[in-house]
Amino acid sequence: MRIALMLALLTLLGLGAARAQPAGRVLALAGDATLSRAGQQLPLRAGFIVESGDVLAVGERSALQVRFTDESVVALRANSEFRIEDYRFDKNAEQDRSVMGLLKGGMRTITGLIGKANQKNYMVRTATSTIGIRGTHFAVVSCNNDCRNTDGTPGPNGTFGGVTDGRITVSNSSGQHEFGQQDYFYVPSADATPVRLLAPPAILNDRSSGARGRTAAAAPASGSGGTAAGGETVAESNSGTRTSTSPQLTVQTAPATQLLSPLTTVAANEQPSVSSERNNNQITVVETRADHMNRIEATAANYSVLQLRSEAPEISGIRFTDAASLAAAFRSIGQPVGASAAAGAYWMYGPPEPGENSRLGSHHAWGDTPRIQLPGSGTAQYNYVGGTAPTDNYGRVGSFSGSNLLMDFGARQIKNASTMSMSFGTNALQNTATVYVIPANTTWQVGGGPHPLAGTACASGCSATSTTTGSINGRFVGAALQGYTAAITVGNSRLNTSQPNVAGNVAAFARQ
Repeated sequence: MRIALMLALLTLLGLGAARAQPAGRVLALAGDATLSRAGQQLPLRAGFIVESGDVLAVGERSALQVRFTDESVVALRANSEFRIEDYRFDKNAEQDRSVMGLLKGGMRTITGLIGKANQKNYMVRTATSTIGIRGTHFAVVSCNNDCRNTDGTPGPNGTFGGVTDGRITVSNSSGQHEFGQQDYFYVPSADATPVRLLAPPAILNDRSSGARGRTAAAAPASGSGGTAAGGETVAESNSGTRTSTSPQLTVQTAPATQLLSPLTTVAANEQPSVSSERNNNQITVVETRADHMNRIEATAANYSVLQLRSEAPEISGIRFTDAASLAAAFRSIGQPVGASAAAGAYWMYGPPEPGENSRLGSHHAWGDTPRIQLPGSGTAQYNYVGGTAPTDNYGRVGSFSGSNLLMDFGARQIKNASTMSMSFGTNALQNTATVYVIPANTTWQVGGGPHPLAGTACASGCSATSTTTGSINGRFVGAALQGYTAAITVGNSRLNTSQPNVAGNVAAFARQ
């Protein structure tokens, strides 16, 4: 009897092992993380297979990424616990399921094939709500006496979230509530109605983990489990950048890198002081556009809310009080807007108006006018986080390669740490591809502009005897100077076998 019983148990165990299917694989890990399975706790490493029922715990100053078999990706921040409650993926839309639980901490996810095939079979549960999707990229933080505000004080309990792309539903006993692209919310309790937030909550930014900028071990390339090859940085950026369906809006994650040259921080006795001209209703705007003579202009100025309301009649009836709510006003009328929470900056593109002489359109970037004065000494680095794709007077949409900026507040001078460029392909109006280059270590002054970008050159597509120019008009944005926005223009007196060319865009940079 004992032998028969043991054989039966072994058979059951064998069948159970055979039924266990991989849910995914650890894509990359920085620091320490563990997995709890069937009463055992196992240390995680890159390439480790995870299964339905597993609980993943991420240590202090650590970060973890998991790629699931349906191609979804979950990134967990430090001090997070995450349960794979019910996951199955057999490419059967009716039976496939992805039910996850965020027990504590924070996560960011890009949903995969399960959410696309059958949205009702995907959900993420927290202590206060259940999140469903409409095909999306979103972030969630669950706080239970373990979250801190940026000043170190205890943060409120509940669930915080934000949508990068797509739409989500947030459900609890108060009902079901929907949030779209670049919406933010807070759910205080399981029976409370979610609070819609005007700006990204600071708790969504993982500033406490210390994992940012650490290179993670990455899983080897594999045809199963959706792993990726090469060294990847697990920790996501604080940039809060977002994607857009508009071809003129581009984003780039602010790289969490070492400083690119020996820089000092602002000295303690040179910390900015509160400006005597503090005004909560001032918004700084930079713009690139062509005038009626097809000449390109790069402008920058501070505007009051009343001035902006009069200049943008399409949103004159929509309430806005600051840069974030101005962006929300444009989005409410269907205007795509890009953004970086780290820089406190927003950007959008406006196509040419009917009858306009130029095909350039207009590029705009804005942020709250700083409430502190510029430091009188010290240096800092600002990382490129995104902006509009450049356009030119031939109607071409190009690409922009940005650079980190090195700020010398004592000399009132700015320098790009690496080459910046604008590249345009051919179209029906111009069969010559064009590339403009702004060399590394090009300098310009802080403050009123525009400033010429000495050394700007046409790397291809221009006549050897033609003249190339570049200029930049930038302003600091954000209450604490956390961002810098710039209108950038380039031009050439004569392309090969063609007429003069002008091009421009706007770019945003976040202080590291």
